[in-house]
Amino acid sequence: MRTFLLTAASLATALAAPQYQTKCSPTSVRQGAFQFPLADGFPDVLSNKTAIAEISKQAHGSLPNGSLPTKIADTTAVVLNLIATNELFEVAYFHDLLANLTNGVEGYRIGDDGLESREAYHIAVKGLRVIEAQEKLHAIGANAILATAGRPTVSPCHYQFPVQTFQDAITFAATFTDLVLGTLQEVIYAFATDGDAELTALVGSIIGNEAEQEGYFRLAQSPYGKKVPSALPFLTASSGAFAFNALNQLVLVPGTCPDQAAIPLPVFQPLSVDTPAAQITDNTTSVDFSFATSNQTFASSLSLVYINQQNIPVVEKLQNVEFANGVAKFSAPFAAANMNGLTIAALTNCVGPFTNASNVVSYTVYGPGLIELN
Repeated sequence: MRTFLLTAASLATALAAPQYQTKCSPTSVRQGAFQFPLADGFPDVLSNKTAIAEISKQAHGSLPNGSLPTKIADTTAVVLNLIATNELFEVAYFHDLLANLTNGVEGYRIGDDGLESREAYHIAVKGLRVIEAQEKLHAIGANAILATAGRPTVSPCHYQFPVQTFQDAITFAATFTDLVLGTLQEVIYAFATDGDAELTALVGSIIGNEAEQEGYFRLAQSPYGKKVPSALPFLTASSGAFAFNALNQLVLVPGTCPDQAAIPLPVFQPLSVDTPAAQITDNTTSVDFSFATSNQTFASSLSLVYINQQNIPVVEKLQNVEFANGVAKFSAPFAAANMNGLTIAALTNCVGPFTNASNVVSYTVYGPGLIELN
């Protein structure tokens, strides 16, 4: 049986590195790490009906008004802790993105990539304001379930964002939303099998909401409309620890998360996708990777596994392996014709065969590397 706690990996260097600006102008309205609270008091608004009413108005909808469970399984509590942690990050991320857009930061102005017209700019601001409010309700909702069940709620961390422009920000949002959509598939399974099936419909509604957001993130990538709103008929499956490690290594400032012990998921080492994202096309047959290691014999024994769509994971041997300065570099076959949308790559200490994403991460040593195609 798959369980949420079988999942683990790291996303730190999986994304292709953004093209950082060389100019001295600021790339964010904020200096230093992002910190809560916001002007409306978020996230400490669980008992503030006025604040929640205003957030609901901006989100175009309300929190569910039915009764919440007074008892949940331990696994469900871990899942909700991770969901709340991720939703708090998303609120911070979209709030920061909006601040950059509305304060004229270079890279976020009309005429910049993804904002080629005044109409595109206004669509971005209008849409992201709604998305930020919706993510606030997701975070409030997760903490409300924890509180009603007598569990500790999740407090925010400090955050850093690996983006420099609107185009960076939208591309990154599309990638982490893809990962969330894959992870929530496993969340539904965990709730259904651990005695909290009453929460599955709620998560299903969140999956739909996140998918609507993803459609905009795909369309908004420059040039506008180069991607269709939906990537795949069956979205790539992921696992909880992929998201957990993505947060830890990409956006959470170390030592600033007071509740991280409530998410007892293992940590893997990062796997870097070295082939630039722009060079991965329908005609790609091989992708380059690298990872840090001091044990050449062990590294050479690993296998690369691709997780794509709802298909059985594909196992490939490492090719052209080179070691230098504590880093292993290698290539692996990549059948682009069969790898549309999000592909998750992981180095495992087992050659398989694997049945699904949860099975893969049980043997993962490095990963995940994220590859987006079309």
